[in-house]
Amino acid sequence: MNKHTFVVNTENVNEYKYRVLTDGIDYEQFLRNPVVLYYHERYNGKDRGSEVIGRVVKLWIEDKKLLAEIEFDVDDEFAAKIAGKVERGFIRMASMYADVLSTSSAPEDLLPGQVYETVTQCKLIEISIVDIGGNDDALKLSKCSGEQLKLKEIVLNKPDNMSHLKTIALALGKAADTGEDALLKEIQTIMLAKTNAEAQVTSLTSELKAIKLEKATKLVDRAVELGLIQDVLKPTQIAAFDVDYDGQTAILSKLIADKELESGQAGTAQTVKEVVLNAKGTTPAAPTAETFDYLQKHNIVKLQKMKDENPTQYAKLHEDYKNGVRHTDK
Repeated sequence: MNKHTFVVNTENVNEYKYRVLTDGIDYEQFLRNPVVLYYHERYNGKDRGSEVIGRVVKLWIEDKKLLAEIEFDVDDEFAAKIAGKVERGFIRMASMYADVLSTSSAPEDLLPGQVYETVTQCKLIEISIVDIGGNDDALKLSKCSGEQLKLKEIVLNKPDNMSHLKTIALALGKAADTGEDALLKEIQTIMLAKTNAEAQVTSLTSELKAIKLEKATKLVDRAVELGLIQDVLKPTQIAAFDVDYDGQTAILSKLIADKELESGQAGTAQTVKEVVLNAKGTTPAAPTAETFDYLQKHNIVKLQKMKDENPTQYAKLHEDYKNGVRHTDK
């Protein structure tokens, strides 16, 4: 498929704050030689002979828009390349080059946001395929002599505009007679500071989230070690911190502290019992095998000491526990 329809002009205010009335575009002469260029270039120094990449086969106005059906010269290597980008959706814009015949700054020809006068009549010279519209090359304007045309800035209600500038100056904490350039510079400074502040907030938020996740993971891991939470529920418990971090931290910390206190007391009682038996000369029963679950339930102090001082032994007990080794009374 080498034919595509493009919007060539609308009557909206463009990026450079002016507009062109579609009904005022004279394209009668253009249709006698309906060439389509790329980016308004007659010769770019590299693709000589490929200046014309297509032709307009149909041109019409619809809803204040100038539309063009363009057929690409796919037998030309460069034109085929551009046609391919259009076909694949990488280029989707066209614009026109026009000689300006008349302009207007009358209120009825202006729209909100417009800064420069409206082009009311112009002569279409050529249509180009462009990558980005809305700039000097997306809608080139010229005088009939071929010179580049600069539209005049609209001057309406200048006293009111000055009043608005005074209001803006005072709102920024500046003197009422501060010039427009100085106010613009101040606004740009404020916008830059805002952007930097937002970036810093985003960075700090990410850092805080990472710290909270680390703390939450440590609490949940400890709760799993103490048997307060099943290992399979670990992801769910960590996710609960996203909903109520402070609440989950307080609850889990209290449960862990109570369990550690309980386990510590049990371990101390067992140690005292063994000392008393040995002191009386009574031969105690054969020592119980120290499995991970046994120490976790009866001597958490020893288990913690092992973790700190003999991590290899601790890791072996924990691995055995994961593989199903449990304490059994003999």
